[in-house]
Amino acid sequence: MTSLRRSLPALAAAVGILLTAACGLNSSSSSSAGGQRSSAAPLSTSSALTGVQSPHDFAPGVEEQIGEALIGPDLDVVDVRSVPLESPYADDVLSPVCGNRPGGGVYLSAFGQRRQWTGPDLEIEQFSGAWGVIPAAEAVAQVRGKLGCGTYREREGPHRVLGERHLPKLAGLDGQLMFCEVVDEDGPERPTYICTALLARDGVATRIQARATGADQAEQLVGELSVQAARALTAEP
Repeated sequence: MTSLRRSLPALAAAVGILLTAACGLNSSSSSSAGGQRSSAAPLSTSSALTGVQSPHDFAPGVEEQIGEALIGPDLDVVDVRSVPLESPYADDVLSPVCGNRPGGGVYLSAFGQRRQWTGPDLEIEQFSGAWGVIPAAEAVAQVRGKLGCGTYREREGPHRVLGERHLPKLAGLDGQLMFCEVVDEDGPERPTYICTALLARDGVATRIQARATGADQAEQLVGELSVQAARALTAEP
């Protein structure tokens, strides 16, 4: 009897260990199963949310069209020279105006290429890229819908949108838009005026942008270069 009483605490302890181990196993299994359920249903990474297009979204040959849509490399503009780039390849939204960012139906380009030029108090850039989830003309329309923001801020300072500018109808395009803005107009230095033209045909869009210390200069230059860019964009291969 004494022996039995001595063994009861040990037996109880052993049973407790077994129960604890069993609970731990069940808990571990439940946690593991929960982890599996979580991994089976991850947060959505659809292209509409991320703004990243899949290589399968594009028509064959679109990558070659990007390079053909670029003007230059030499421009017929006084005192303007080409800027060598470490790499011409980079993707972007069609325009970042008014905080336009990838996601929510706004897409980054694919196969993007760019060229840059510089001159006295002047910078010019052309960017071209492909859109496949949506037509390139829809990317232009999305930017047009953003222009009512009035003001927004980027790293270079506050921007004020001056509004859409007239761009004569360019043949062969599905969409076009020209607008201007001013940066840091109340700062200690002279403000920078930016004018941008967006041109689209099928799955390719191009952006021509000029930054200058004079509003008229930026607007006139972008209007003239848009004609060249439209010819390049619509040229038959």
